[in-house]
Amino acid sequence: MAKRTLIINGSPRPRGNTATLIAELKKTLEGEVVEVSAFRNKIASCVDCRSCATTAKCVVRDDMDIIYADDFDNVVIATPVWFGTMPGPMLEILSRFQPQHAAMFFLDIPRGISPKKAGLILTAGSKKNEQNSMHHIRCLFSMLNARGYEGYEVITNNTDEVPASEDEAALAAARRLGEYLNEDWPEDADLRDLWDVKRGRA
Repeated sequence: MAKRTLIINGSPRPRGNTATLIAELKKTLEGEVVEVSAFRNKIASCVDCRSCATTAKCVVRDDMDIIYADDFDNVVIATPVWFGTMPGPMLEILSRFQPQHAAMFFLDIPRGISPKKAGLILTAGSKKNEQNSMHHIRCLFSMLNARGYEGYEVITNNTDEVPASEDEAALAAARRLGEYLNEDWPEDADLRDLWDVKRGRA
């Protein structure tokens, strides 16, 4: 059965290195693909209004609702690395998961987020710069209840000298990621909520 995949694109460049690898991913990725751009979709930052502290719901209605809908089998984070982390608009998306934090730590109720396969595409100008971004990326995957990207990462980390379009290893990895996301979970996969496990609920 074809899957439904959400791609969160953290690049402002419609024809840049990140876009190149997303396009390569789509060559093998089957099913419906919904792409949300951190720069072009209308997604505001959290303003700390604290409404979610009592409801576990965000009162802001914008394109974050696409992500909140939680009706995807896969989620791919595709982003450049700027100054050791994701660009600001990607961190704004991360800030909008405050309702989940409220559910777990203020209200002590389950998040009710479906498990997803995770995919990661990173573009960086120089080597090792991508490693510094992993804290926020792991946090975002956790908020999305997405797991399983390890071993299928798509990383081009020398784009100051070699564009992604010429990085044959990264292009091949992007196609392999698509094939991986097409597959069903193994029968013995642990699909419990990542936070439930961490908090001892599961």
